Amino acid sequence: MTVVVGHNGTKESTMSRYSKILLSAAMLIYIGSLLTLLKMMRIIDNQEVGDHIMSPEKIKDKMTNTAKPPKDLGQPTSTTKTKQYTELATAIAAKWNLTTPNAIDLLVHQFEKTNDYDPEHDFFHFHHLYKSGGTSISNFMDKTVGLRKVGKYWEGILPGSYESGDFDHDEALKDINKRLAEGTKREDLPYRASYAHTGLRPVYGPRRTKTAKFFQEQMPNKRLRAITMLREPTDFRASNHAMIMCGLNAEIQKFNQQRARKGLEHVCSPKDGLNVSALVDIKTQNLIDKCQSGAKVNAQQKQQCEDHANGVDIFEHCRSPSHLLAHYQYDKHYRSMFKGLMGRYHR
Repeated sequence: MTVVVGHNGTKESTMSRYSKILLSAAMLIYIGSLLTLLKMMRIIDNQEVGDHIMSPEKIKDKMTNTAKPPKDLGQPTSTTKTKQYTELATAIAAKWNLTTPNAIDLLVHQFEKTNDYDPEHDFFHFHHLYKSGGTSISNFMDKTVGLRKVGKYWEGILPGSYESGDFDHDEALKDINKRLAEGTKREDLPYRASYAHTGLRPVYGPRRTKTAKFFQEQMPNKRLRAITMLREPTDFRASNHAMIMCGLNAEIQKFNQQRARKGLEHVCSPKDGLNVSALVDIKTQNLIDKCQSGAKVNAQQKQQCEDHANGVDIFEHCRSPSHLLAHYQYDKHYRSMFKGLMGRYHR
């Protein structure tokens, strides 16, 4: 019995020592962790520990009085955007010699303007300036605002629109009258847009265009909007020169068709092997053959044939940029970038 009691007492004494040791170790670990945490807090904020032991009111007050601005993550602020817009507008105004006193402000306003297009009440006309990618825009309009195609027309596109031609007012009026006769109310006409080489502006005043007058009379409930697309002037001039003044596009197409039959790739510039001067010779000979054959020619072609007979190189300005710059045609058609070439001669 004594042994048993003695044995139990020894066991309990041993367990008590182990418990004290474990408890002491736990306390040391806890105290060490707490000291480490407090030390880290001082290191991070470079403050005394007491600064972190605050009431909610003190914390709120400290945040209000000492809050640091958020770190800049590279997102532009409204002030930054305005500065960028102003710099861009200034560069544009200088490049295009815009001398209007408020030109820069107007450009900045365009950058910041929000889209206010209303598909139910707006009718927009795309003024397709020659050689400026307008055919692609017109085709895109067919498949977006055009809605569905009914017969030869896209329902949302006003008939009379031509991707590479003038606006046909008679064709448009015919379709409008047809729908009105069928019972469609004028305010319910389905047209949302039109496109052509024909210009819309000015819409009001004594110089109002025929197209603006037509739209206002036939669709009085619509707000008219005009859009267009400009092309980089140098590229625009080059394209206008090649196609409209010199008519070289057809010759280049024939030349590339001949290359394709030989398994060669298409070329479109002298550096790729295109001999523009040789194409001009072919074009000249084709015109002379036409004049000599007795075929019908217009007044300009007749004059060109007579000039050629007198030894004039009738397409000299088409042979190269240097030929163009030295030719009277440059002063006649290319000296101004603010008249014909930038859209004024378009109807």
